[in-house]
Amino acid sequence: MRFLIFNLVVAGALFYLFNDGQLPAARDNGGMLHKVTMAARNTVEAGRQATAAVVDKVMQKETVAPAPVKVPEIEVPTRTAVPPVPVQPKLATPKAPAIKPIDEPTANANLIPPVIKDPAVRQRRAEVLATGPVAGVKQRPGFMSPSQRRRELHALSEEMELLFASSRAN
Repeated sequence: MRFLIFNLVVAGALFYLFNDGQLPAARDNGGMLHKVTMAARNTVEAGRQATAAVVDKVMQKETVAPAPVKVPEIEVPTRTAVPPVPVQPKLATPKAPAIKPIDEPTANANLIPPVIKDPAVRQRRAEVLATGPVAGVKQRPGFMSPSQRRRELHALSEEMELLFASSRAN
């Protein structure tokens, strides 16, 4: 039924397009509009009659009572309830582990740092680890000016371009 109605709508749309967007009542040459209207009505009426016939057949079959079906009873095995879990006494909190003092030597010889005798190494280690006296910076290094930096970067880029071009030429 929906398919027929869809086709009728499509036919009507095509008819509308071929009539230059004007209603067909103004251009009903030879009763074409009447013929299309009657064909549409006949199609819809035939669809309704077919639907009514199918509905009548379905309704007649439902009125006939089917023979009762005997369903065997299902036997479900039952068990006794599970006994509750006995309550256990609360456990005491564990004691904290004993902590070794730091002064005790470790068992692994690799973890003991070697003794450093060189004063320059000792001073450098103290500077890096910030555990000893750190010598202050007495003289600030001279940095490049922006124009010097720009010239150096330009020279470096030119050098890299030449290196690339020479590597491609080989």
